[in-house]
Amino acid sequence: MEPITIEKGKKLINEGDAIDSLYVILKGTIKQDWKGKQLLLGPGTVAGLSDALNHKYEADYTVEEDASVIKCPYKSMDDFDGIFKAQPVYIFGFAKGAFRQCRDVFKIYDELKKKVDDFSDYCRGIHGEYRKQCRAVGMTPVEIPMLEEMEPIELKGEILKWEHDYIDSLNSVDNKEIESIYGKRTEIVNGVIGISCGYMKRAIECAETMGFYLDEFTPVLLSSDKNDLFDAIFKLRVYAAERGADQANIIKLMKMLYKFLSSSGLYDKALIKDRWAEYDGHDFAATAAAFDEAKMQKQAEFTQTFEHICEFAEIDEDKTEEYKEQIAEYLALSDREGKDDYERKVRKKAVDIFYEMYQKTFFRALEFEAYGGELDTIIQMFLNFGYIEYDAIGDEITNELADIMDRLSSLCESDHLFTIYKWLRAVYAGDREPSRNELDLDYRGFVLEERKSGNITEADMPKWMADQEQKVKFEMNNFFVSANRTTSGKMTSFCPVLTKEDFGMEPMRMLVTNAKLVEAMEKIESIDYQIFLREGFFTDMDANVKSEPYLKRVQPDIILLPNCGMRAMMWQECGGIKVDSPGRFVFPMFTFDDLDKMMIYCCGAFRWEICRKEQGSRWNDIGSDCLTSDFYDYFTFYRKNKELSAENKEKVKTLLKSSRNNMREAFTKQYTIWINFEAQGSIRLNKPERNILNKHCTFSKAYRAKVANHPMYEQLISRHEIKCSQALNHLKTIIDKVEKNEGTVPDEVKQGMEYLKM
Repeated sequence: MEPITIEKGKKLINEGDAIDSLYVILKGTIKQDWKGKQLLLGPGTVAGLSDALNHKYEADYTVEEDASVIKCPYKSMDDFDGIFKAQPVYIFGFAKGAFRQCRDVFKIYDELKKKVDDFSDYCRGIHGEYRKQCRAVGMTPVEIPMLEEMEPIELKGEILKWEHDYIDSLNSVDNKEIESIYGKRTEIVNGVIGISCGYMKRAIECAETMGFYLDEFTPVLLSSDKNDLFDAIFKLRVYAAERGADQANIIKLMKMLYKFLSSSGLYDKALIKDRWAEYDGHDFAATAAAFDEAKMQKQAEFTQTFEHICEFAEIDEDKTEEYKEQIAEYLALSDREGKDDYERKVRKKAVDIFYEMYQKTFFRALEFEAYGGELDTIIQMFLNFGYIEYDAIGDEITNELADIMDRLSSLCESDHLFTIYKWLRAVYAGDREPSRNELDLDYRGFVLEERKSGNITEADMPKWMADQEQKVKFEMNNFFVSANRTTSGKMTSFCPVLTKEDFGMEPMRMLVTNAKLVEAMEKIESIDYQIFLREGFFTDMDANVKSEPYLKRVQPDIILLPNCGMRAMMWQECGGIKVDSPGRFVFPMFTFDDLDKMMIYCCGAFRWEICRKEQGSRWNDIGSDCLTSDFYDYFTFYRKNKELSAENKEKVKTLLKSSRNNMREAFTKQYTIWINFEAQGSIRLNKPERNILNKHCTFSKAYRAKVANHPMYEQLISRHEIKCSQALNHLKTIIDKVEKNEGTVPDEVKQGMEYLKM
């Protein structure tokens, strides 16, 4: 094996080439470049050694400084015997080179691991501090999705401490001792090389994973598109300046972030410099002054709120004056929730005026926007919040509501979250069907009743069925009026005219936002993961697949009603005739009640009603294996239930009495216990109740693991997992069958497999 001289800049090995040789470096320096990480190899080391367990080189090797190397043919670990037989002197060199290189790779791994851990810890800490400062000034935190979902990195093949110690120990041994230990025992050297190469391979793979992690998540703090925490803190300071709030802690927070960005070595210095210059050069005092001027202009407009709404709705001056006097009479009541005849009469008149004005304003707004007009803040506040009279609300709350109105689309709207105005627009556009009224009649049923009553003729029916304006009026006169009263919690004394007394705290804190609702819903779904899963059917006649069932998620629509209330309810289990159409939950726009409690109540009622819908007339048939029939049997015959003690029978009796013998209400109370306590392993229900809930509202995998060893759960959980496993295998077989036949399987069907794994 003769030495080979290679000039600086020449490529010795290309990444991706098949392994055929290792190169002993006698002189010079060779740079090993893998996944953007560099390692310099000098005399006494071996180029390509870290790939000795691979079939292809996973790094580029470039001559950094004129080098002299010896090429050793190599394809697998067995070839080391031949290399050492031809050159016994290499035994020491390869052994020493292996753990020296391994030590250097470990250093790169350690540096990168520290960067990743520091970055992850810092992100969690500063994100928490940012949210804390948002709360301090009353601002809703900006949602940065990647930051919200970021978790500490988990490395497969992480280098353990004892493995570090082993390599460090080998590198600390004197050369003579190494030569003495290994001598000519090639099998020992092969083992040391194999172990070192295995460590290097794992360290390199982990380094690649950490590189991907940083590439994915570093933009959450600073990025060129500004969708980052730097921009969020910048906007937070602007918000604080506009409202005259203390900025000191926000300034400290931004300086902390700037220091980390500058010292972490993870960010482009030019980008840091540009973004900091933009922030540091911003005139926050001028921003506050401009905001104050705009605020004063708005305030002048707000003092004429009622007149402005009437003018927009094209209500004549005499009627406007009459309405204003009657609203003023209501606001002047010493007890607006009073029960004497005069108070009820005044309150009812105010209620009627509100909804009459709302209907006229709504249709005028549709017309106005259809011609390209843009609704002003007052009209939007009336349509979304029910804000109708400045004197009833006062300056401070008015300004806070106006501020919320400016951000309403980001705070309280999504594909399944609607303000009442957005909801009525969806009904008008035909995107949603009108809700059922208090008599459980949908719009079609209402039209049929109108025909039977003689209010319309048979010939009028097709026109009414297709009349979107009539549908909206039906929704306003029934759903809007009823749901608004119900969510307020004041069933007999509610008036939709918003007043400052309705607010128990700052409107922003009471506002029911999309983020709050999603969090509350996710808490329940993390336990009762099947609650919004519905059965869909997949057909592919070419592959002879006929109506195969799969699970799909159908998220309910949530409608925010314009009041400060304390109740939420499940209005409809589905949007129409189809069981897989979204259900409908209603919540107050503002609440100081526990949102988690309200959501659990809605979900419990939904569980009951969706089962009734699916089962139809068999919902209480004992022969029907479903949640409602099992609970119907349990509540009806609890006195004869041998599994219940006398004490438990008395508890069931009390439960039914407190629920006014309404089985849905009784079930919802037990469902609340199931979610809040039983899921945590805290036993509160009796055995029959637990068995029914365990069968029909089975915990997700994470929560099943918590109670899996408990004898009360063990058998039913085992049955559930066997059933899901069988369904999963069947669905996988169907999907494979379709794909082999070159058919297309919808993503929704493939997602059904993931639900079966939960």
